[in-house]
Amino acid sequence: MDNEIKIGILIPKSQQYPGLDKDFMRGLKLNALNVKFFVESIGIGADENMIIEKIQKMNFQEDISIIIGFFGHYNITEVYNYASKNDILLLAADLGATVPYEAKAQKGVYINSFGLSESCFHLGIYFSNKNYQKIVTSTSFYDSGYGMLTAIEQALTENTAFSGHYITPFLPRENEALYMDYTISNHQPDAVFAFYSGLYAEENANFMTQNKITQKYPFYVTPFFINDKILEEYKSNPYNLYVVSSWMQNDTETLDFTNEYFNTYSENPSVFSILGYENGLILKSILHNASNFTKNSLIDAITELNIAGPRGTIRFDKETNRTIFNHHIYEINLDSPDNISFKKIETLINDGHFIKAFTSTTRPEKLGGWQNAYLCH
Repeated sequence: MDNEIKIGILIPKSQQYPGLDKDFMRGLKLNALNVKFFVESIGIGADENMIIEKIQKMNFQEDISIIIGFFGHYNITEVYNYASKNDILLLAADLGATVPYEAKAQKGVYINSFGLSESCFHLGIYFSNKNYQKIVTSTSFYDSGYGMLTAIEQALTENTAFSGHYITPFLPRENEALYMDYTISNHQPDAVFAFYSGLYAEENANFMTQNKITQKYPFYVTPFFINDKILEEYKSNPYNLYVVSSWMQNDTETLDFTNEYFNTYSENPSVFSILGYENGLILKSILHNASNFTKNSLIDAITELNIAGPRGTIRFDKETNRTIFNHHIYEINLDSPDNISFKKIETLINDGHFIKAFTSTTRPEKLGGWQNAYLCH
């Protein structure tokens, strides 16, 4: 391939996680791609007109026909439509925080998701298989506006159901830790499903330090729940904490990626790092295997893609143009007074049912939720 292959990068900014763009690009560049990057910011990822304008700029001014983007979900179908109709190969990444209603496959558009809502769906199946009777949720006003609750609810049975919901108000009350304790304990749940992110995860950690609720019931959480305050509290008072995710930073099966990233950047990789790295792996493979630089040749190469990645085999389902990875349950462990690890104790096999079911389901007319990409505000 020509050394002057041009690759467009569209990436949001996040007040919650200001390192999102840096981590994504570091992961991408870890593949040592022999290409030239053109990077454009897309704000909080909620304005499809802005995103399309950035694509037009790359395509018309720089003659860029391969674009990698980190996107949200709001009106993103319009972006996919534009790319597909204008001979642009688009490799999209997202956190998967919403349920992908009506997200039909588009020619030339391929989506690699971290699968947050998909993890929650498989957690619901796990709860049902364990015959849990009562599940209580705990989350923030912000995080509840995404699709995690909808996803897990779809997997619960009549015997395993939500018995209560605790949501921290946007402006917490003075004794919020007591409200949390009372609401959750009143139901005596078999398990608590908790999801918080960013400053709301920090806020939640303060409440949990006060009420010790995690020592009363097993907590199942998403990766963004974990922060330094939670880990310090765990060191002092170990409790039953489990993370459901398609990847955790110190998973022993992905240490090669983690070590390479740390040796290069002197920092551990984040969720954003692994999405950038995987999209870089995908790009590297198709550029190597395509017979020429035409869209059809590149699509042929991506259709046959079957490569190893940190979360398992990277391939795109031919029906949905999406990657499919297993999800796992990790148990927190205190290996020594100063060392915490996450041990993989369950693998939740993913046959793609969640994505296929919702991409063929009509979006509810009065579906609420936030417009911005998850964690970008």
